[in-house]
Amino acid sequence: MKAYNHKKLNSRGSILLLTLILLAVLSVLFLLVTNSVLLGTQSRQSLRTSLEMLYVAEAGLAHGRAFCVAHGENSPLLTRREEGEEMIEPHAEAPFEAWLPFGKGEYRVQAFRLGTDPQPFLKKDSGVLFVATARLDGEGRRRVCLLLEDPPSCRSVAWWEPD
Repeated sequence: MKAYNHKKLNSRGSILLLTLILLAVLSVLFLLVTNSVLLGTQSRQSLRTSLEMLYVAEAGLAHGRAFCVAHGENSPLLTRREEGEEMIEPHAEAPFEAWLPFGKGEYRVQAFRLGTDPQPFLKKDSGVLFVATARLDGEGRRRVCLLLEDPPSCRSVAWWEPD
């Protein structure tokens, strides 16, 4: 019979044990890095989509403001509608109520003529409120609001994003 060298066996076992521990640590680090990269990618995509929707909604507000400046008081679309009145059919020049394409998405602008009652946010009695809603394919919606002075000035008074 051959005699075994116990020191050689112990060193082989400890090397195997150290190798397994090292592989386990590297596997955990790999999983953590992969998870971090995936979360970063999802976060970046979410921010990008949100900004794209904001740009589309801003384009809607710009379109509405330009319409207000161009048509002023003469536009029937800026007149206040009573409850139950039929909507005016949108046409190519009027951005109101129709979904219009822009970039990767589309927007809809709604215009509301504020009444002649004093408004708490204006020093005047009235104004025009534009609400632009943007949507991207399957990515949700985002709304922004713009309050303008009455035509012909159509000067911006306030801009905000409702909840």
